[in-house]
Amino acid sequence: MIKEKDNTTEERILEAAKKVFLRDGLQGARMQDIADLATINRSMLHYYFRDKELLSQEVMKTVVSKFVVAFKENLNSELSFEEKVDNYIDAEINLAFDNPDLLIFGLHEASKDPDFFRKIIESKMSVVFRKQMKEAYDRGEIVPKNIEEFVVSVSSLCMFPFIAGPLYMMIFRWDEEKWASYRKVLKRNLPKLIKRVIFK
Repeated sequence: MIKEKDNTTEERILEAAKKVFLRDGLQGARMQDIADLATINRSMLHYYFRDKELLSQEVMKTVVSKFVVAFKENLNSELSFEEKVDNYIDAEINLAFDNPDLLIFGLHEASKDPDFFRKIIESKMSVVFRKQMKEAYDRGEIVPKNIEEFVVSVSSLCMFPFIAGPLYMMIFRWDEEKWASYRKVLKRNLPKLIKRVIFK
């Protein structure tokens, strides 16, 4: 008889894997270390996840899945173009604010495996949003002339300030407390700044 997988055990594995991946990277991570941290044996770990690659993808999915769902619902909704831009910016900032270390891990792995994020996220930009963007551009309301320019500009401005925290701390000689305080200021002020870049 096949034993059913337990959600609590799976959550414990994913949390342990996240800590080990952030500490050691995908290549340096050992399945035994993950099993030990999750307080299970290695056979049980392989029962849930057969290898590190699959486990790393699942760890990233747990972080970005809520963003992807909200992203699709927002862009396919009946909201105005500006309302969708507001929601898109807020969702990306929240993702970066809450998970800077894991995003750094994802970017590092993606630099070695171009398909890393494709394996995690299979989504196409909404046709409705593309149409709204083209109409806004034709009316002279926005700077980006296509969806690619929009995504690159907005994602860069939303995510880089949070994943670059260690760099800012070194440049400005901030401690963890100062950086934590400034992150909240960034989260509050970035949406207005980004909208000034997008809209004319």
